[in-house]
Amino acid sequence: MFWKGHFSQDLIGRMPECSGAMEEEFESVQLQPFLHQVSGHTGMFQYDDHTVCKPLNVREYNFYHDIPHNLKNFTAEFRGSIEVEIHEDSDGYVTILGHRPTSSEFQKSPKCENFSDRSSPKVKKEEGQHSLRLLRSGSVEVSTQTDQVFHSQDSTNDYKAENINPWSLRCHKKTLTKLRKANHGPVTHCKFILLENVAAQFCHPSILDLKMGTRQHGDDVSQDKKERFMKKCQNTTSSSLGVRICGMQVFQEDSEKYVCVNKYYGRSLGVDGFKQTLHQFLHNGFELRKDLLDPIIEKLKDLHRHVQSYDTYRFYSSSLLIMYDASSHTDHAGKDLGNDEACAGGNLVDVRMIDFAHSTHSGFQNDTTVHIGPDQGYLFGLKNLIDVFTDMR
Repeated sequence: MFWKGHFSQDLIGRMPECSGAMEEEFESVQLQPFLHQVSGHTGMFQYDDHTVCKPLNVREYNFYHDIPHNLKNFTAEFRGSIEVEIHEDSDGYVTILGHRPTSSEFQKSPKCENFSDRSSPKVKKEEGQHSLRLLRSGSVEVSTQTDQVFHSQDSTNDYKAENINPWSLRCHKKTLTKLRKANHGPVTHCKFILLENVAAQFCHPSILDLKMGTRQHGDDVSQDKKERFMKKCQNTTSSSLGVRICGMQVFQEDSEKYVCVNKYYGRSLGVDGFKQTLHQFLHNGFELRKDLLDPIIEKLKDLHRHVQSYDTYRFYSSSLLIMYDASSHTDHAGKDLGNDEACAGGNLVDVRMIDFAHSTHSGFQNDTTVHIGPDQGYLFGLKNLIDVFTDMR
C-alpha cells in the first residue's frame, strides 16, 4: 500500500550518494521487507514498527510537501528522507541499510543504532524481525519469524502459501533487478522517502488497494504510454466506475490466513465482479462485517467533500487504501479480539490516499498544463464506491 511507484535508473543517477566519511552523525537501521504490500511496482521496506520507506520520486516528494491541510488526514504522514546503501557480498546476499542524520526532527527508532564501520556493516537484529535474502541469480529467500500465512491464487487456479504477501515478494525481486542495473560496485547508493506505516495500527490488516479515477496517465507521459493507459482504463472498471481493484488481502478468521488477489485479477473484473470482490473484502470467513460499512461510507463521503473543494488538483494514477483489523471484532467463541494491547490502534477502519508521482495542480513544479475544477474522475470513483458499500447495508 502501501507504495507503488517507478524507480528509474535516471532518478537513481540524480540522487546524492552517501559519502564514506560523513561530517554529520548518522543513525542506521537494517531495512526489513514490508509484509503487507498488496500492490505496486517496487518493493516497500519497513524502517521501524511505525514507518515504511520507498525509493524517492521527485514529483511525489514535492507533492507530499504541498498536500492541502484538509487532505493530510487522508494521506500517510510524510516523515522526510533517508540515504540508503545496498550492500551485496561475494555470494550475492544483499543487505539494505538506511541512514538518517541524528539531528533530524524525525522521531528516532529504538531499532536504530550508530553505524561506524560502513565497509562491514553490523546492525542489531531483534527477535520477531524478518528479512528477504535476495540472490544475484534472481531467486529470493524469505527469512521470517512471523506465523502469518498469505494465500494467493495463481494462473493454474492453485493456491500458494507464503509468510509474506506474494505481491510484496514479487516487488522485492523487481527492485533488486533494477538496483543491480544501476550498481557499479559492491555498494549502491540511493535515496528513500519515509512515510507513516498506516497498517501498523492493525494486528491483522485487511487491505484493499483501489486505483482511482477514469484517467491514469500523467500530463507528461509519452503518446505511447498515454494510449496504453487509456486502453487499460477502457477495458476495466476504471471507465465504468472510476475505480478498479489493484490489490487486496483479507484476513480470514476461520482459517487464520490471508487471502490475496493482485492487479491482474482486478483488471479482469466487470462491474458485478467488482461488487462481489468488495463483498469478499468485508467477509471474515464467518460473516459479512456490516459493522464496518457506516465508518467506511462516512470516511469516503468526507474525502469526497474535500476533493471536491480543491480546484485544479488531479490525482492521476493514485490509489486509495481501505483498511480494517479482523482483530477488532468478536469471534464466534465470544472472545473479544480487540483486547490485545498490541492491536489497540483506535481506528475501526482507515482510508488513505497514496501514490502521488503523477499528481498535479496549478503552480506545481512549473507544470504547463493547468486543469479546471476538481478531479471529476476521482470524484466519480468515490461516488460509486459509496454506492456499492451503501448497497451492502
